[in-house]
Amino acid sequence: MSGPFEALRVLELGRFIAVPVCGQMLAEGGADVIKVEDLDGDQTRHNGPLLPFEGRQFFNKNRGKRSLCVQLRDPDVLRAVQNLARSSDIVLANFRPGYAADLGLDYESVCRTNPRVIYGENTAYGIEGPMAHLPGMDVAIQALTGLAHMTENGPEPLLNPIIDYSAAMLMAWGISTALYHRERTGTGQRLNVALMHAAMLLENNQLTHVDLVDGWRSEFVDYLKRAFAEGKTWQDVIAERERRLPHRVMRAYYGFFATADGTVGIACNARTLRLKLIATLGIEDPWTTSPGWLPEDVHAYERDLHTRVAAVFKAKPTAHWLAEFEAKGLPIAPMRHSDEVFFDEQVAANGFLARVEHAVLGGITVVAPPVRFSETPLAARPPVPLGHDSREILAEGGLNEWEIAALFASGSARQVSESLADLL
Repeated sequence: MSGPFEALRVLELGRFIAVPVCGQMLAEGGADVIKVEDLDGDQTRHNGPLLPFEGRQFFNKNRGKRSLCVQLRDPDVLRAVQNLARSSDIVLANFRPGYAADLGLDYESVCRTNPRVIYGENTAYGIEGPMAHLPGMDVAIQALTGLAHMTENGPEPLLNPIIDYSAAMLMAWGISTALYHRERTGTGQRLNVALMHAAMLLENNQLTHVDLVDGWRSEFVDYLKRAFAEGKTWQDVIAERERRLPHRVMRAYYGFFATADGTVGIACNARTLRLKLIATLGIEDPWTTSPGWLPEDVHAYERDLHTRVAAVFKAKPTAHWLAEFEAKGLPIAPMRHSDEVFFDEQVAANGFLARVEHAVLGGITVVAPPVRFSETPLAARPPVPLGHDSREILAEGGLNEWEIAALFASGSARQVSESLADLL
């Protein structure tokens, strides 16, 4: 069975995470994805290196693509890449602001000769406003949007770059939507996914402001403008926000709890689940059982309730709580390290991991394509060495064999051998 994107050509002018992951998702759907890399390759080829130009982080973002390794500013190379853009269904780009226009590879330039093109652009802060011209990375966006994990000792970066991955998935969804529009109308379009916007979507639970009850927020922001200048600590800031926040009982019903021999995660925020939980644990909570009841000090009450719930969990082993919660239909899971995922029977039963064969390294286990289709299945394919397809792609871009040979002779194009002798 063929993938849903079979026969589509994608020109990927992307690096790092968001655009490459989007390109990989399209490639796993059967698209012909041409990845344009500079002479040293995508930066992720050097992250967690296993072979020359073969990094661990490259394998999970760039599978199933063809690789064109070139000096993009060489006039003949640029002519070939511009020709490829004119013949592509989709162009993906995350150049630094203004660079695509300098190369004649921005949307306006491409769509003049390719009005059906779908141009997917990833930026840090969007395409307008005072920060639109600035570069940005995941951790910087975590700081700007407040997505970073806030602790009493200060903010800590999230371990995984979830903003980048969220942006990649949003871009893949946007590309698919634009393809549907083009199928109906015959016209392409430009779409932009900003890392900042992707981060805000991840904060969706917090980023709803109801004027009637959220007036405290503007006052708190005013407090923040002077807090650190006045010597306040992050502990002070967190406590001040807690003091102003309209409270709901949360921590006792949602989070991680130590058991007698491990840790579990529970998610019982809905009132029906809270009622089941306190019955299972033998805990009293009139705030849940008696609508309208309020404690005199909501902060002290929350702390006390959380302490009581934690003590009950700590008294018995994880297996006991898993059985109890399953019997009651309550959501729970044991805490595991990510390394354990490779050996999880649920993962194996659903094919959430896939195996690909690398020409030199052999078998590699990777996260499988994340959507399961009954009629047009996605397929994980191995990555290729740097510039593996350079000669072939330059020819598709309209260069003749002498022009291609000249580019290799001058060092403006590269094709790394995949033979074991040359790579090791």
